[in-house]
Amino acid sequence: MTLLNRRSFLGCATTAPLLGSDYPLREHGFWDYTTPVAGGMEAYSREDYDSLLDDMARAGMNSLLICPRWSTTGYRSRLPFLDQLASNRVIASGNELLRWVLREARKRKIKTWLSAYVCAFDVAKYGLKPYRTMNVDIPGQPTMVVGTYDLDTPGVEERAVEIFVDLVEQFPMVDGLDVEVEDSGVELPHRVPLYNKWAEENKRPPFERLGHPISPRLYDIPAWRDYTTHRRIQLMRAIEKGVRAKGFRGEMAMICETLRNAYSTTMEVNLRQYHAQLPHWIAVTYEYDKSSRRYGMMDVCIDVPKRDGCTVYYLPRGVMTWGRWPLPIALEESWSRDVEDVLRFRPDGLWWFGCGSVNDGAHVSVKKLQELGYKDGRAARLALLKKVRGLRVAS
Repeated sequence: MTLLNRRSFLGCATTAPLLGSDYPLREHGFWDYTTPVAGGMEAYSREDYDSLLDDMARAGMNSLLICPRWSTTGYRSRLPFLDQLASNRVIASGNELLRWVLREARKRKIKTWLSAYVCAFDVAKYGLKPYRTMNVDIPGQPTMVVGTYDLDTPGVEERAVEIFVDLVEQFPMVDGLDVEVEDSGVELPHRVPLYNKWAEENKRPPFERLGHPISPRLYDIPAWRDYTTHRRIQLMRAIEKGVRAKGFRGEMAMICETLRNAYSTTMEVNLRQYHAQLPHWIAVTYEYDKSSRRYGMMDVCIDVPKRDGCTVYYLPRGVMTWGRWPLPIALEESWSRDVEDVLRFRPDGLWWFGCGSVNDGAHVSVKKLQELGYKDGRAARLALLKKVRGLRVAS
């Protein structure tokens, strides 16, 4: 049993006192996507964004993270390896829609972030060999074959840097950048000699003695987790170097993936190693199911990262219908439990995943929201904002 699992088993998190609504968050807001098939903001008009920003401002929120790069791309890019669907609203506007949103947010004293996932791409455009593929069906378009890539495939790191440089060139007004490399830590044959070289230099066991790690999220094999964290850190440094050279002076963050199953809760990143080598970077953790292993996940998402010195931004379920359906507990009950846990465990920042869609997508569906009794995405958003009004941000 890992340290994280021992702490959850012993119930350490359940003993923490509820601290009350006087606790100020550094940042509080929404996290959502402009990318095809995600739902979220992908079909937003200026009027929809205006409504969102006004609702956020009235609720006292001060932060908005927009993801224009997921498994698909939701902004106009100069990079030839990114899919560019003309039907996407931001792409059709030549990025002017997203630039306008970032400027309008600033007028309302809302800090803006952009996030990009840099390990999954349209195989036909990306060109490199993925370790797995999936089909993505986009209305009115041929099926897109999306491949997933690890960080040791030649070219992946360089292209990840290009994406973030492209983002700061296209959107120089943005305040923060977040990097996602989900599914990049898997065991693959071409990684073995690279791991063994690192292991020899760092006095760690050779790969042959690890017992087939597969993924740091699935198995507790510290040496492999430390190696994949090392590769992440190298990538984050390369990205930061690239965007700083373009004049970006904002904050940097990385998603630190979690997993739960019947017997354990796990964290893919060696957070102590991450913080020691990138002390100014934020750790973004997430948890979308408040119906099971609630306090074990709070250990993983907030308590342990804080103990290891990280600045922690927590990403819970917002206006999101993704996952088991019907949802195991009502959205409003999920939000209430998260508010309790935020006040108890005190993350530094908080983004609710999903701000209310106007269409159906992978992360949120208006049809499913209507099944839950909400008229539309905005009605669900207003219900969330009512539930979280006990939270406040630092002045």
